[in-house]
Amino acid sequence: MKNLKLIAIIVIANMTFSCTSKKTVVVKTVAAKTVNSLLPTDIELKAIQPKYPDVTLQNLNNGYAIYTGACTNCHGMKNLYNRSEQSWKHEVDDMAPRAEITDSQKDDLFKYILAMKASRSVSTN
Repeated sequence: MKNLKLIAIIVIANMTFSCTSKKTVVVKTVAAKTVNSLLPTDIELKAIQPKYPDVTLQNLNNGYAIYTGACTNCHGMKNLYNRSEQSWKHEVDDMAPRAEITDSQKDDLFKYILAMKASRSVSTN
């Protein structure tokens, strides 16, 4: 009887640990796909350049690095498309001192967000 209980405990523990490790891998894979879908490309660059002609892909990449670093470290991934430009401007201005980013980094972050929003509206039209 004791052997049966011991075997049952081992089987349950094994199932629990097996399921947990699989779930962790799935979460990491989903997070990686989400982050990769936020990488700026020429599409985002072309979408933002009518409003900000001097912006470069390097500016957008800098903004992406800040968003996926300083921003998401505290706040997690936020939907970039739900806020207005004015709301994002206020949010970036408000959080920049707390995130300890420079004015140049703040500008790159703001333009990255706007480029992502602009490319989405272009692709849905």
